[in-house]
Amino acid sequence: MSILDSPPKVLNGNWPQWAQRTSVWLARTRSSLRHKGASESAAEDGVLLWDANGYPVVSYGGEFVGIALTSGFTVATLPTGTTGQRAYVTDASSPAFGSAVSGGGAVVIPVFKNATTWIVG
Repeated sequence: MSILDSPPKVLNGNWPQWAQRTSVWLARTRSSLRHKGASESAAEDGVLLWDANGYPVVSYGGEFVGIALTSGFTVATLPTGTTGQRAYVTDASSPAFGSAVSGGGAVVIPVFKNATTWIVG
C-alpha cells in the first residue's frame, strides 16, 4: 500500500482539518478497490477487495470473508464462498434445514457456507 492509499492521520490535533482530508480521501479512493490477488494477506482486519468472481470480500480474523450482497442468488450462481458466509437463494427445491441446497425450485431461503458446500439455514 502506498502512502497515497493510506487514510490521512491527525496532525497537531487538528480534527476539522483531518475530517476534511479524510472526506477528500474517501471520495478519491472509494471506487478504486482492487481485485484480490494470490499475494494478498488477510493478516490485517478490514482490508476490502474484490474476489475473482467479482464479489466484495473483507479481511477478518486472518481470512478473507465474503460480504453479503442484497440480491439473491440462484443455486447455480452461488459464489465459492468462505466458511460461515451467508446468502440466500431464490430457486431452492424442497429445502430441508441443515442439508445441502439444491436448485430448480421456487423457494426463497437463506443458506450458509460450511467447510465444503452451501447449506439450508
